[in-house]
Amino acid sequence: MSLRCPRCLLALALALAVAGCGGDDEPDRPRVAAELAALCDEARQDVEALGLPAEAGIAVVRPWANRGTRLAEDVRRLDGETPEERELLGSLATAYEEYYAGLRLGATIYAQTKSAEAYAATVERGKPFLADADRLATQLGAPECTVRPFADR
Repeated sequence: MSLRCPRCLLALALALAVAGCGGDDEPDRPRVAAELAALCDEARQDVEALGLPAEAGIAVVRPWANRGTRLAEDVRRLDGETPEERELLGSLATAYEEYYAGLRLGATIYAQTKSAEAYAATVERGKPFLADADRLATQLGAPECTVRPFADR
């Protein structure tokens, strides 16, 4: 038997260990972080299933906002293990509520005025809330919440 195969196996094992596939050296993710990440992933998939305004029409923005509001409600129901986690979750839920209320308002303004500029200005005012949500989600250990729908397009 040639030594090439054992060397290949050793190289593969080393590569897997370096990539993090070979052991349990990484501590488990906190429960709240995992639950929050799952909520954000699900919401993102739901929004992507609705489609982009360029594909589905501007009317899709209201269902996006409704899904975002549901995300905020789900986040508010998460049970933090510490007072700090509970406070961060409450602030995160509020940031999502504010952002998606602005998105919904933008859709209403567009429906009434047909002004893309008015819609854009309204949505722009909500962006600081989304930036706060990104910061809070990252603090809670769920960077998945910072990934926007349609990021791969």
